[in-house]
Order: sequence, then structure tokens, then C-alpha cells
Amino acid sequence: MSADRFLFVVGAVGGLALGHLPAAQPAPETPKKTVSSQYHGVTVEDPYQWLENDNDPQVKSWSDAQNQRTRQYLDKLPDRAAIEKQLTEWYAKTSPSYSSLVSRPGILFAMKFQPPKQQPLLVTLASADDLKSEKVVLDPNVLDAKGTTAIDWFVPSPDGKYVAVSLSKGGSEDGTLHFYETATGKALPDTIAHVQYPTAGGSAAWNGDGSGIYYTRFPRKGERPEADLNFYQQIYFHKLGTPDTEDTYSIGADFPRIAEITLEASRDGKYILATVANGDGGDFAHYLCSGQTGRGSRSLNSAIRLKSRALVATMRSTWFHARARRAAKFCACRWTRRSWRTRPRSFQLGTR
Repeated sequence: MSADRFLFVVGAVGGLALGHLPAAQPAPETPKKTVSSQYHGVTVEDPYQWLENDNDPQVKSWSDAQNQRTRQYLDKLPDRAAIEKQLTEWYAKTSPSYSSLVSRPGILFAMKFQPPKQQPLLVTLASADDLKSEKVVLDPNVLDAKGTTAIDWFVPSPDGKYVAVSLSKGGSEDGTLHFYETATGKALPDTIAHVQYPTAGGSAAWNGDGSGIYYTRFPRKGERPEADLNFYQQIYFHKLGTPDTEDTYSIGADFPRIAEITLEASRDGKYILATVANGDGGDFAHYLCSGQTGRGSRSLNSAIRLKSRALVATMRSTWFHARARRAAKFCACRWTRRSWRTRPRSFQLGTR
């Protein structure tokens, strides 16, 4: 921000502080509901723990009352409207920025942030040097005028004809996977709920011919206790044009509760790599399968499983390309700082 803009804001805020400020309404009453919890043998009492339950009608009512009181006070501040107008004008003049670039044959996908729009939109470009070729595939600000619907991540099909997009609402990051035609922005009828959540993120990778997609899936109600519905991430396969109730399980039944899965497809679409992190402890397992139609569409249990505890980011792409063409027989490989240690053995993982 330039010096004159900074001084304007400081002066305006100072003027508000020195001016006649509106009287604040009394704060809504906050009931105390003491809850006792044991932590390592120590009893801790918290009278406001009940406010952590966002789904409790009382919590929602309390939050609404707090927001209404704050909004009424802020809206009555002198000169607030002028400051808001000036900041909005400056913000709108900010140059657009592009991020999360993904290339496909003859086309470039990117996230574009264009103030004053609330949310970045998904666009395509003929090349990074030709911004005039930009076409909007999906603008979440059009889907939701309030600006509370966001794109968590996106994955184009190998030929770029379709793009899978995880959308979440209200800052929840609880993503539902949607599918769009790249050329027209038309939404396909396919949707898959709960593929993304802050506890483990989310990911997806198309098969070789773009007829279907591997994706991360969290448990559905009834599959796990309520407390575990945002954990125990697994991998499923979805064929375009079919309901998600027909999606097939691939792997993950034996993954840890805090598994965090990242899916990637090779550029030629022949292989799918699943990198599974055991939380944030630095322990990873890698699973590889064929990305060709009819091979591996039901299970990732073919090819290689690899565990590593260090230098994963450095070695992953090398391992992916150099090791992908091993025989379908399982190999267990452990990474050390000195060398690869490869020991073939047969075992079965997560079959159902």
C-alpha cells in the first residue's frame, strides 16, 4: 500500500476514534454450562465448552445474536461507508493473479483471483503468454452470490475435455466433487459428497482414457461412529455417468485413522500413484496401479508398495517413473539416505 493510502486509512481510523462513537448495545447473555474433562489425570472445568458444538441450535442462536450486535455497532460508525468505498475501489484495481496451473494438450488450466470477487475462479488459457484467450470454466461467485462457495481443488481429465472440481461452502472445506465440460462449463450430473475435509484434505486422479476417476472418500453415516466420519480416508473409483452408489472400493480399509492421501496420475495416464501419509509424523506409504481402462479400476492392489520416512518429496517422482514398470508382483521398498533396499514379497492389502 502506498504511503498516501496508508496515511488516509490511519487518519480515517484516528478520526473514528476521536469522534462521537455510537453506544454499544449490551452483549447477549452467555450461559455457563460447566463440563469437566480429565487430561493426564488433571480435571479441567470449562463453562463454555458447549459453544464448540456448531450444530447446537442454542450455539447458532447465540452466534447470530453476537453477529447482529456487532453489525449494528459497526454500521453506525461515522465515515465507515466512505472508508469502505475507498478501500473497495483500491482493492478492485488490483491486477488479477493466476495460480495452480495445470497443463493438458493444447490447454492450460488455472485458478484466477480477480478482486473484488470474493472467490477465485477456474479458467483456461491457450498459453501463459496469451491472457486474451482466457475462458471461464467455473465461477463460484456466480453459483453463490454471497461468495461463500469456494473451489478446494480441481483435476482436469488427461485430454482436458472434463475437469473434476471439489466445491465447499461456508469455509467448511467439506468438499463435494463436481464434474464440468471444459469447453462449455456445463455441469455433468455426477456428484460425490465428502471427498475433502480439513482433517486429511482430498485428492483425485483420472484413469487413462478419462472415463472415470479415483478419489479420496471419507466414511458415510453408518459406516463408522459419528466421531470418525471425518477420518479413515479411503480410495474409491467412479465411472462417469453412473451414480456414486455404484462406485467401487479400491484401497484404504487398513489405512490408519489419520491417513492423508494424495493421488497423482502419470502424464501418459498409464499409472496412478497414491501417497499415503500417516498424519504429520513423516511416515509415508506409496501405492501404484495401472491407470488403463479395465485394469486397476476396482483395486489399487497391483504393482508396488513403498514406505519412506525421509526425502519423500525429492525421490517421489524418480521412484514413480523409474519403478513403475516392475512386475505386478508386490515389492516392499524402504528408502534410506544411502540407497534403495528392495525386497520382493507377496501380500494383499485392503481387499474387500
